[in-house]
Amino acid sequence: MAGTSAVLRPYQARVFGALARGIARRRGETFTVLFPRQAGKNELASVLVAYLLRANARAGGTIVLCAPTMSPQAEISIARVRRTLGATEALAGDVARARLSGNTISVGRATATFLSASPEAHVAGHTASLALIADEAQEIDAAWFDRQFRPMAASTGAPAVLFGTPWDGHSLLDRAVAANRARDAREAGTPYRDFLPLHHEVAWPEVARSNPGYGEYVRHEQHRLGAGHPLYLSQYELRTVEAAGRLLTAAQLARLEGTHPRLLAPLPGERYVGGFDCAGEGARADASVLTIARVAAVGRCEVVRQVAWQSAAYARLTAEVAAIAHGWRLERLVVDATGLGGPVAARLAESLGPRVTPFAFTAASKAALGFALIAAIETGRLQLHGDDGSLEAAAARAELAACGGEFTAGGGLRWGNERGHDDYVASLALCLHAAEAAGAGRRAMGHSRE
Repeated sequence: MAGTSAVLRPYQARVFGALARGIARRRGETFTVLFPRQAGKNELASVLVAYLLRANARAGGTIVLCAPTMSPQAEISIARVRRTLGATEALAGDVARARLSGNTISVGRATATFLSASPEAHVAGHTASLALIADEAQEIDAAWFDRQFRPMAASTGAPAVLFGTPWDGHSLLDRAVAANRARDAREAGTPYRDFLPLHHEVAWPEVARSNPGYGEYVRHEQHRLGAGHPLYLSQYELRTVEAAGRLLTAAQLARLEGTHPRLLAPLPGERYVGGFDCAGEGARADASVLTIARVAAVGRCEVVRQVAWQSAAYARLTAEVAAIAHGWRLERLVVDATGLGGPVAARLAESLGPRVTPFAFTAASKAALGFALIAAIETGRLQLHGDDGSLEAAAARAELAACGGEFTAGGGLRWGNERGHDDYVASLALCLHAAEAAGAGRRAMGHSRE
């Protein structure tokens, strides 16, 4: 597309030019593209699709573009391509104007069809003769893509282009990137100058050279999440993250250790919050754990006390937790309201009022808690009290060290201990949630705030 590079930043133009040539010359190949988040990957993909449509308007051909979901991801891609075609219409000369019909954009005899890559979607019957493009390919099930989408290019030799960011090392995108890096490494010379690489990668400092504000944004994310946080590593450093079966690394466990003492009672002028993980009534395996932390600064959480109950009746739990919350003047108490914890959360809310925040554990909410826990540890915003030899201190450290973790497709995180306990870990994560929700607030002055 004449003049396309003028609307792209230099790093985008470099990759676009190589992809355009590679698609024309290397039929049947799979190209991979890694951009850091918010660096213009989607803009590049829309320009590539618009270029292929215009370049093949007379000869004809088909593009198939898939995204993890139809709504909103594939629909957003349709809107982007339409905007790109509209913005470059003056450059197209006498090429036919774009038309939209359902989920298909046509320019002359060339078409681009946008599909959901969800296993629940019905996608059979489509053919890709120009290109098969996958957006956010790290979120697409590899077996499903190979079974449903790869055959769309089998009879035509259309190349595939996978866009995204790395994740766990085993995703559709990660496996293709590893294979392409190995093949490119065997080529002689310098990529882009001496040969067209199969893998295209743009590091965030290169983006920052074209857009200094982006560099500030990435440095802010590093400060917010921590340099070792899995989301920062994957989305900005473009490194795969593997949990090795544990939620926290040895380095993160070490960072979690504080030197402040355990407290038996609140100190005047300090602010406190709590997190309560509730076990089933009469359960022998799990404990109900209350974690109390001092809010030392906005979002900073210093654990000062943990209390555990084993096989306690709900009536006793609610009465004792409410009494502790009153005594410690907790500004906020986040309570596990999942399943049988719901009635406990409701009774605590009756006793403590709006200071109680019920929290329902789902796959998504638990993943968010886990990522927040890692970020707070990475950035030094969360610390345990010093190990004073108490049973609670020992149990908390044992559970944190044993807590399993697994990064899942689509940027998810599963954590817990299937063979042991994670009650202290869950209570700690809920307490951190309370500290972050409490914000700056006003300082307590040694009196009840009920």
